[in-house]
Amino acid sequence: MENVQKIGFIAFCSLALLLSGCVEFKELALYDGVEPAPNFEKPESINKVVEPLIYDDNPSDMWGIEDEICKRAEYTSDVVYSGDQAIKIAWDRNEEGCIFAGFGIGWDGYAGKDLTRIMDHAAIRFYVRTQEGRAFGLPIVLTLEDYSGGMGFAYTANKYFERTFIDTVWQKVEVPLSAFDVDTENLDVSNIKQLQFELQQAGSNYIDDISLVFYTPPKVEPWMEEEKLPDPLETPITIFGDSFINGHGWGMMDYNCRNVQITSEDAFQGTKAISAEWNDTGDCDVMTIAASWNKWHPVDFTRGNYEDFAFEFYIYNQGDLTSDLNLYFGLQDYNRNVVRTRISAKYTNKDAFGSTWTRVLIPIQELKGSAIDYSDIKQLVFQMEKTGDLLIDEVKMVRRKVN
Repeated sequence: MENVQKIGFIAFCSLALLLSGCVEFKELALYDGVEPAPNFEKPESINKVVEPLIYDDNPSDMWGIEDEICKRAEYTSDVVYSGDQAIKIAWDRNEEGCIFAGFGIGWDGYAGKDLTRIMDHAAIRFYVRTQEGRAFGLPIVLTLEDYSGGMGFAYTANKYFERTFIDTVWQKVEVPLSAFDVDTENLDVSNIKQLQFELQQAGSNYIDDISLVFYTPPKVEPWMEEEKLPDPLETPITIFGDSFINGHGWGMMDYNCRNVQITSEDAFQGTKAISAEWNDTGDCDVMTIAASWNKWHPVDFTRGNYEDFAFEFYIYNQGDLTSDLNLYFGLQDYNRNVVRTRISAKYTNKDAFGSTWTRVLIPIQELKGSAIDYSDIKQLVFQMEKTGDLLIDEVKMVRRKVN
């Protein structure tokens, strides 16, 4: 009996030692819920994965190349990059009643397209030029849509340009597929239905030869630093002198019911002014000239005192003598809300606008309103209604003396 007790005690101690000091136990899981991201090697060629030609003279898989409320679009043979035709398009998203402006391409007969293997290796390339003049941006959002309604978005930023601006010389734009936001609206890149060009702000361009190409991101020099912008409230700021500050003005166009151009025929100061002539034919409504003075970064007026700021510019009215112009001045925030006031003689030292240059000073207090976010201002706007014929020059933001 004593031997049995000894054997039992030894067995118990051995088991205790085993559990407490000799063996390290680790938790094991059959499935931890995390899958490694697939790493697809670059294929030998894109056409072995998907049809690379999106648009090249064949409009059969396209929609939206037509005139609508805020867009004029057509195929043209007059100006092409290659082949027989290109897309000619002009738009202004500030037209009243404008819900959407753009066009789409189903390509490859609207077959479902699997881009999975090339998302890290390819880009959407197209060629673009202006109809006239020079533009320092291309306000177009590229949208990929799948067959379940999921979408992915990429903005055609300047860093994708071949040159720093767009003018009347064709240049290529390459937007990498890796730049598309595929998560926000759950884009299924294995079942792509179409590519859309969603048009923002305003512009007038030719577009040609849209395709998928292999893409290698340019090397970023390590010494490059983020640009330090000047204080957008450090006045005075000349927003338009002989040109728009930073080239960031838009609305210069000649079609439908307006002719807005930068002219050298007359100017209050310097050599150039904005010439605006318009006649609302019934389908134009609000027509806009606009400019950012902070390189499209938001301006936060809540950092300063509202009563300190005003906008100054000069008007030369080429129409009949009047105390109230069919021209409104205002500010727009990044939610597209606008607050404005009609330009009238009360903002001048004259009784009426006639055939002479007249100084206009609009205190920012005249533009205060609950419908606009003054911490998130995008741009200033001139909005034209009914009819008018005038020149605008020396647009500035200033600080005014408050009594």
